[in-house]
Amino acid sequence: MPLDLPPLSEQPLVSIVTPSLNQGRFLPAALASVRAQEGPRIEHIVVDGGSTDETLDVLRDSEVRWTSEPDSGQSEAINKGIQLAKGEVIGWLNADDFYLPGALAAAIATFREQPAAGMVYANYVDVAEDGTELHRNRSRPFDLAYQLGGGNVVPQPTVFLRREVLDAVGLLDPNLHYAMDLDLWIRVGRVTEIVHVDEYWAAFRLHPASKSVAQRSGFLRERRIISRRYGTKFQLEHVLEHFYAIHPRLLRPVLGVRAAWRRARSASG
Repeated sequence: MPLDLPPLSEQPLVSIVTPSLNQGRFLPAALASVRAQEGPRIEHIVVDGGSTDETLDVLRDSEVRWTSEPDSGQSEAINKGIQLAKGEVIGWLNADDFYLPGALAAAIATFREQPAAGMVYANYVDVAEDGTELHRNRSRPFDLAYQLGGGNVVPQPTVFLRREVLDAVGLLDPNLHYAMDLDLWIRVGRVTEIVHVDEYWAAFRLHPASKSVAQRSGFLRERRIISRRYGTKFQLEHVLEHFYAIHPRLLRPVLGVRAAWRRARSASG
């Protein structure tokens, strides 16, 4: 049965949670992008995992709420931040990503226009290590079956969630370190409406140390685990489609061979 969500208050508080570990060179851009948002009231919480770079100097000079201590990984850090948050709406922004202007106001407007929605998300922009725009990526409407097969149409930096939804489905699985967002979106999609907005709300930074670039095998392994967890068949092509957006030159031949094989199988069957 879908959750019965109460209306947002007249001036809702939006809590942005930022996990961080040795991302000090990128963190100022993330902080500035939150600070520049207009519209709703905002609290920004940074949960640092014990950085040894310039992160703590950046945080000491900021006005955000922050903590710094060792943790078991990104999932635990985000969960800590959500537990500290007081907002009616929760966003999760990694320290190397940043919001685009107007993102938070647009998210709140969407929740007001679609009161049954417990989660909203939008399109995103890939940027290079120096913040230069590389490519604009248009996301797709939410598809629970696709998510259960291991694919992911939801760009995490663009997501905003109602607090009541997190209270109902729980926080991130701390045993997952790569595809924890996919697992959460599945749980959310089972209890509430998820709305895609055809606007650009966030920038995803591609750099050699980012998980999406450096640790692709971890994502693949955990997506298999998640599909098995929910009793569904893992679909490798869904995962390849997801990573194609980030590594087109690498995955184009793989997708071509996969598509040709499926066409041949269909023609013979």
